[in-house]
Amino acid sequence: MSRRVSVTFIIGRRTRRIVDHNCQKGTIFPSLINHPSSFLFLLFRSLYTTTQNPKTLPTHRCNSRHNDLQDAVNSFNFMLQMRPLPPTSNFNKALGPLLKLGHYDIALLLIGKLHFLGIQDNFYTFNIAINCYCRLNQVDFGFSLLGTLFKRGYTPNVTTFNTLLNGLILDDKTPEAVELFKKLMRMREIEPDVVMYGTIVNGLCRTGNTIRAVSLLRIMEEGSCKPDTVVYNTIIDSLCKDRMVDDAMKLFSKMNEQGICQDVVTYTSLIHGLCNFGRWKEATGMFMEMLDGGIAPDVHTYSVLLDACTKEGKMKEAEGILEVMIQRRLDPDVVTYSTLMDGYCLQGHIEEAMRVFNTMAERGLHPNVFSYNILINGYCKK
Repeated sequence: MSRRVSVTFIIGRRTRRIVDHNCQKGTIFPSLINHPSSFLFLLFRSLYTTTQNPKTLPTHRCNSRHNDLQDAVNSFNFMLQMRPLPPTSNFNKALGPLLKLGHYDIALLLIGKLHFLGIQDNFYTFNIAINCYCRLNQVDFGFSLLGTLFKRGYTPNVTTFNTLLNGLILDDKTPEAVELFKKLMRMREIEPDVVMYGTIVNGLCRTGNTIRAVSLLRIMEEGSCKPDTVVYNTIIDSLCKDRMVDDAMKLFSKMNEQGICQDVVTYTSLIHGLCNFGRWKEATGMFMEMLDGGIAPDVHTYSVLLDACTKEGKMKEAEGILEVMIQRRLDPDVVTYSTLMDGYCLQGHIEEAMRVFNTMAERGLHPNVFSYNILINGYCKK
């Protein structure tokens, strides 16, 4: 039989004070108010060798997303009018579309509505609410709900703690996340899964602690919880950003040896790292390998290639990449167009940069501050 763990031991004294304060107020859900040519040939080849299913092609769906949001809220409110009331699990499922759309604030309001109407919530409702607060960078409220979970007699599971760890990292509190992770490991009450390890690896890489992340990877490789593609991708990307491309390539080879599937994220990170070192031949080989493996490049992949071309002054190839993206019905984003603008400005072709700027606006994209800074710098250097 597992021993009962003190709330203070897990969440710390500071958060315990928040928990007690909210419980005294009766607040379960705190208020929201408060080069070249051969390379270009490969790009065009990708147009025909890795075609996507038309059903999955990205399109502008602003109105559709608004309708989806309205439908989700209407569906939830309709359930509130039903007699007898549906079980709590049905209300939890009805919150799913809101979470997928990223409307965590609205999901919390609807959960609060359940509480206000006296409808019984359950353990999964709490997990949903904790996730919402963490996604809204209000992790303290998430820990407050953890305390309420204990008081209700519930036992938090690995999903609960994965959510809180991710909330700490999203709130730039990686050291606190690592400390909580260590406590959970020492207590042995929760068996860490690959998501928990991956969350900590992500936090370490985000804060420049790639070497520590690699050490954690080694622990996973030797233990029962083996790393997956996401964990390897996170570390490979971080190694490339730390200019440790050769180490990233070794990890890539290790994935092959262990039969772990590489995806578009894996290849894009390595291509980016190789391009940053001017290792065009290897980057081209990596791109060819990706195509041969049937892995379709995404917007980020093409943006990385376009960025590399502009830095080398290869504007013809950069325009070719943009053309391939459009033909493959992959919508170039503001970053893609801004990168192309920057390339023309570096070459002193401000008129071409303005042409790209106008094209971006015509396609319904809104330039950001970096787009304007690029043009300002271009005119100043003219």
